[in-house]
Amino acid sequence: MILFFISCLILGLIVGFLAGLFGIGGGLIIVPTLVYLFPMVGLPPEHLMSAALGTSFATIVITAFSSAQRHHKLGNVDLSVAKVLLPSIMISVFLCGLFISGLDAQLAKKLFAVMVVYMAGRMIFSLKKTGKIRPLTQKSMVIAGGVIGALSSIAGIGGGGFIVPFLNGRGVEMKTAIGTSSFCGAFLGLAGMLSFIASGWNVPDLPEFSLGYVYLPALVGITLTSFFTSKLGANAANSLPVPILKKGFACLLLAMAVKIFLS
Repeated sequence: MILFFISCLILGLIVGFLAGLFGIGGGLIIVPTLVYLFPMVGLPPEHLMSAALGTSFATIVITAFSSAQRHHKLGNVDLSVAKVLLPSIMISVFLCGLFISGLDAQLAKKLFAVMVVYMAGRMIFSLKKTGKIRPLTQKSMVIAGGVIGALSSIAGIGGGGFIVPFLNGRGVEMKTAIGTSSFCGAFLGLAGMLSFIASGWNVPDLPEFSLGYVYLPALVGITLTSFFTSKLGANAANSLPVPILKKGFACLLLAMAVKIFLS
């Protein structure tokens, strides 16, 4: 248990900084790492993925909140956009989380990876061209919110990989898109966490200190350190030039796609 907790502390250091820098909840790193670590505490193999997803969403609530708090102070959160995106995101995440075990996991992973590559490509090529910016309408945000919520529930991520390019591609300045993504990510994580708590509530054979599919020791270990490093990441996001920020974010998306294809 001690080695497990120390590993979660180190994981939190990395996840927190990335959450602040790129406006993500960190699930890209949290989920595969917890799948690797959970056997150390006796979690049955058949529950590894669900517990990793549920715990990832729980950590997203705290890491994204810390990042969003800093971004809000820096003026990088557009609340008028967030209040339209959030309802469809939260409903979609909660419902998809309840039925995630019925999905074809391999097909979902491949489709998800293809979309990630597409978004990363758009981010990279947008640095060199000035095409027409599509309008950011309420209808587009509601539809996008539903899609973002569904895809995020599959991977246990905070939605930053979808929210940021969606907003930036519709004329929202990059730093504002990242800050707004962090804000939305906190509520996305909350909906996902509640969904996996509910779906795992009466599941037998879960280790002590489990709340449904949320493993509390992992949650505490990751968030103890990520809460502080997310502020460092947010500061870095506000000071870096936009082209460098876009390139860095696109590289993160490509790394996500490679991980999914190889898994």
